[in-house]
Amino acid sequence: MTQDIIQVGQSACITRTITEQDIETFAKLSLDRNPIHFDEAFAAGTLFGRRIAHGMLGMALISGALTALMGAGNIWISSSVKFEKPIFIDDTLTCTLTVTEVTRRGMADIKVLIENDRAEIIISGSVKSMRFVARACQ
Repeated sequence: MTQDIIQVGQSACITRTITEQDIETFAKLSLDRNPIHFDEAFAAGTLFGRRIAHGMLGMALISGALTALMGAGNIWISSSVKFEKPIFIDDTLTCTLTVTEVTRRGMADIKVLIENDRAEIIISGSVKSMRFVARACQ
């Protein structure tokens, strides 16, 4: 990656509705079967009052948005995010990434904002990403 490929101010946006199937699939992958995600009675007694989706489902959208923004071969170097509000089943999330800085070494600092369909901020923060170009075999 060079600065003429990715520039400050560039952005990418992806949208996805979080479904019951997403929660099941994520639980199978992560082994996270916390009852707050699966048990209505349990979740009713929490501060959310109902079941919530795994917060990491929101974070997973960042990965897709990074590929849309940075292109093939990008890697996620680091992140610093805040979970502002819960994700509920059937929420439609929009993940917007905006490049705030690009170093001479091609590392991009990127602002993260994930909002639901009620215009509430769900996740905010930043990530660092870099793109590597595959080399041809000789």
